[in-house]
This record gives sequence, C-alpha cells and structure tokens, in this order.
Amino acid sequence: MSLHVKRLSEADFKNMAEEWRSCLEMSHANPLFLGWPWLFSWWEVWSQILGLELLLIGVYDEGDTLVGLGPFYRRAMVTSLGLRVYRLYLIGSAWRLAPTVRTEYCGLILPRGRSMEANKAVLQLVNELQWGEMICSDVSGPETAQFAPDHWSRAHGPRLIQRTNDLGIRIAAGGSFNEWLKSLGKNTRLKVYNRRTYLSERGELEFGPHRYDMDGDFFDCLNGFHQTRWGKPVFDVDALRFHRLFLSRLPLCGGKSELTALRCNGQCVSVLYDVVFDGWRMNLQAGFIEDFDNRVSLGSLHLGFAIEAAFSDAAVNFYDLLAGTGKTHFYKSHFKGEPVEFFTFQVVKSPFLAFLYQIQSVSPGPVQRLFNRRIGL
Repeated sequence: MSLHVKRLSEADFKNMAEEWRSCLEMSHANPLFLGWPWLFSWWEVWSQILGLELLLIGVYDEGDTLVGLGPFYRRAMVTSLGLRVYRLYLIGSAWRLAPTVRTEYCGLILPRGRSMEANKAVLQLVNELQWGEMICSDVSGPETAQFAPDHWSRAHGPRLIQRTNDLGIRIAAGGSFNEWLKSLGKNTRLKVYNRRTYLSERGELEFGPHRYDMDGDFFDCLNGFHQTRWGKPVFDVDALRFHRLFLSRLPLCGGKSELTALRCNGQCVSVLYDVVFDGWRMNLQAGFIEDFDNRVSLGSLHLGFAIEAAFSDAAVNFYDLLAGTGKTHFYKSHFKGEPVEFFTFQVVKSPFLAFLYQIQSVSPGPVQRLFNRRIGL
C-alpha cells in the first residue's frame, strides 16, 4: 500500500482542527458528526468520566498528508462472571456504556477515490490491537460496508451481529419551498405552514434568532420546555458542557449555529437547535410549550419556518431531521424527505465471544434476557 497509518495521541487530537477539516473535505463523511468540533468536544467531556483509551488512527498519503481517519477508543469491561472484555467504540457513541449525546452518521473518514485502500489500511491496524468486539452505533446504511468482513486482513473475518436500526428523514432543500409544501399531505401542511395565519390573527407571531435579552439562556429554555413536557431536561450537566464546547468550536471548521425562537405576542413558545455545516442544516433538538393551543403543533410550525430558511439559503442542500420519533408517532415520515437508515451492530473478533453470542441468538426470549443479566454482555 502507498498509504500508511499511525496512531495519534490526545495532544494530536486536540491540535488538529484545521488538518481534520481538510481531511474531511476530501471524503463523503458527515461534516457535522464526524467533524473535529463534535468529536473532540465529545472526547473532552466523556473520556475521563468513562475511563476511555484513545485509539485515533490517521491515514497519510505519499506526501505525508492526512487523508483519512479512524476515530476509535477502547475500554476494558469485566462481566458479572469475571470475564474481561476489551471493546472498541467509534468516538461519539457509548452504546450500553453510558448516556451521552447521540452521534449519528458514525463511521470512518475515507478519501474519495482511495476509500477502499484507506479502509483496509485502518482496519489492518485495528485488527492488530487487543480487543474482543467492536461496537458501531448509528452507522448509516452505505457506511456499514466499511466494516464488512472482506475489509479485514484475516482468512476468517470477524462476525457482524446486528443489534438495532433506526430511521431518519433528510429533506432536499435545493428546489422550491412552495413545491415542497405542495407535496405534503393536507394535515401536515396545516401543521407546518398554514397555522401561521391562525396564530397571526390572534397576535404577533415572530420567527427569528433566539435572543438572550428577551428569552434568557437558550439551553435553559430548551431544558425548561422538556422538563415540563417529559418530566426531565433533555441535556444533563455533561451534555450541556458538551454542547457549549461544541458551539464555541464550530466556527473553527466553517460551521454556524442556528438557535431560533418562535414568539407569540413577545413570549418565547418554542426553540429550535439547528447547525449549518458544509451544505447541511441539521436539527439537533427542539422544545416547545405543548399545551399552548390545542389547534397548533408548535414543534411542527417552528420546523416549517426553519425548513423554509434552509430552502432560502443557497449554501444549504439538505435539511436533516435526523433519527428519532416524536412523542406518539414517527411524525418525520410526513415531511416528504429521503429516509436514512441507521444501524447499530457489533463486530466480534473473539471466537469465545462469538460462541456466546451464537448461543444467545438461538435461545428463547426469557433465556436471552437471563443470559444478558448473568453474562453482562
């Protein structure tokens, strides 16, 4: 191979914002979730709390330019039976380890035109490390191929075990907003757009940037709406620290936040947390007064304003609603966007673990649950 790989240190990770950005621009990887501001902020917040070992792999070309990245970490765990297992994870996720923020579109950062070569180079180094299983969370459908057995330098590649899958919706924003509106069902169009008239007739309706002087701290507003609606804040102390760090670093890599508010007669009734990055506008979170008016879905109405803003911005190609459902149903499916499927799976290298999982897979449901409790996998 003409490409070469090497492990990078935490000091390298901390100081490679520009180099990371250049590398990302040469790939098809998601610019937000695989960007340096997101992944380094995640690492800074949770690596010490969870006791994680960095396994960041850089791929370099003939001129020693960074062209690819394998963002991994390792953690040792001891099961209830005393079995010591080394797990690899993709930075940004901690499946069955601890609650953190959700990172979607996970995977490797591979250079266009040389992705296969870089892919195999990363996994060759990964395969030489000590681990029993790898957890890959929220990997989009096309990127699951990055971990296929034929990429591993072994006669018998590791076993892939599918765990969960989820669905997101991505709206192409390069056309006409009015045409997109026409494509919606009558009820969805009413919620997303037509209820503007209803509220405007009852007072002043305003969509615009969240303002500290009018609305207070943005995350306090967001958490407050969630506390009322769900009985708990959406972001705990660690998640709040992460998001503030992430937003402070976002401009370093060409991104910007869109923290917007919907106000009725001066009162902030809904907030929306969006980020714009390299042609994408992504909706990370939302909060609103649920019982403000039983004829109005404030969440959908606010999304309608944000989607219209995306269509009006020539630099935005997609408005991404990401994965996750609403309180009662998968409302995103009504927004006439492209479905994006996300997979969480294990790559099992240890023959013993593969044997245990095989037993688990053929056992009845109650036995599987007992197995999980006793073995702790």
